[in-house]
Amino acid sequence: MPPKIVYLDYAASAPLDPEVLEVMRPYLEAVGNPSSTHAAGRFLRAALEEARQTIADLLGAAPGEIVFTSGGTEADNHALRKAVDTFGISTILFNPTEHHAVLHTIEDLVHEGKIEAYPIAIDTYGRINLNHLEELLKKHPKALVSVMYANNEIGTLQPVREIAALCQQYGALYHCDTVQVMGLGWVRVDEWPVDFIAASAHKFYGPKGVGFMYRRRPIRSFITGGAQERGQRAGTENIAGIVGMAFALQKAYKQKDAYLKHLSTLKAEALSLLQTLLPEARINGDPSPEGSHPGILNFYLPPEKADDLLLVHLDLAGVCASGTSACASGSGHPSHVLEALGLPAEAAMRAVRLSWGWGTEKEHLKLAMETLRESLLSPTA
Repeated sequence: MPPKIVYLDYAASAPLDPEVLEVMRPYLEAVGNPSSTHAAGRFLRAALEEARQTIADLLGAAPGEIVFTSGGTEADNHALRKAVDTFGISTILFNPTEHHAVLHTIEDLVHEGKIEAYPIAIDTYGRINLNHLEELLKKHPKALVSVMYANNEIGTLQPVREIAALCQQYGALYHCDTVQVMGLGWVRVDEWPVDFIAASAHKFYGPKGVGFMYRRRPIRSFITGGAQERGQRAGTENIAGIVGMAFALQKAYKQKDAYLKHLSTLKAEALSLLQTLLPEARINGDPSPEGSHPGILNFYLPPEKADDLLLVHLDLAGVCASGTSACASGSGHPSHVLEALGLPAEAAMRAVRLSWGWGTEKEHLKLAMETLRESLLSPTA
């Protein structure tokens, strides 16, 4: 059994909801392949398509616009790479604080000589400059624009509807990584003219290793082989994961008002504790309720007062937190997001990200802040 912990790393992965696990259980044990035409296969096929319909209804999409993937990274890769191939796109305009699933894909496409790529200017909060985006679109009107909904490290929200409107105006396509907000109930593609979105189940209390891509128009398959997913993604579908994901998303949309209230209450408490216990801290990203994810707070402590073992101090106190994206942790490099904000490397290495969800209490946040405060008073302890 894992040790007793205070988990404040929901932005990396939310816990699996026990109800989701129970919904998945029959499909973990079921025999058959959803592409088979016999009774066992038809049973799984029916579950697959019911899950697809559930997710489509929640998003205001058509079922055929949902493609199941192994997670957000695959969905981002698929959308970017195959939009370029399918539509002959030669330019990508991107937000420099995107997840590495986006940035590294764009780097590869540039290296392969398939595209040119241009970063969009951002402000001190990490929010893109719409005027600069429009200037770029005037020069590259048929580009693919990639700007996420909420940053997974600092929580800053992007003006996604304004971005979509500009893309429509200039005939560009819009890809949006919605991984960090999918469980908040904010995404309705019938109200927001986005062309591609990526989502991952483990960010909204579903299982790891499953996600989906929404695409307004069909694109070529990223993974080749069989004809699964209407020819959009080869490979036998993860039925148990997909069923669990659909149930988790449905539950998230039903609980969205209560969840947002819970997250926002904790965000206000975290900001208050930060001001009281750690007045030396500086917040990374937009701290305002209207401009940030309600479940993420990123801050750094001055290098002259804090050592570089802040996360170790938290871990020893039983608090799970992070300093960057889980996908980039262990690299030994400062966060590319914080560097894009202009934060010096020595400050970026002392950043802490706290993120919370169901199961988080105010006392958990207080323990984290008090632990960090003690580390400032006794940095060599």
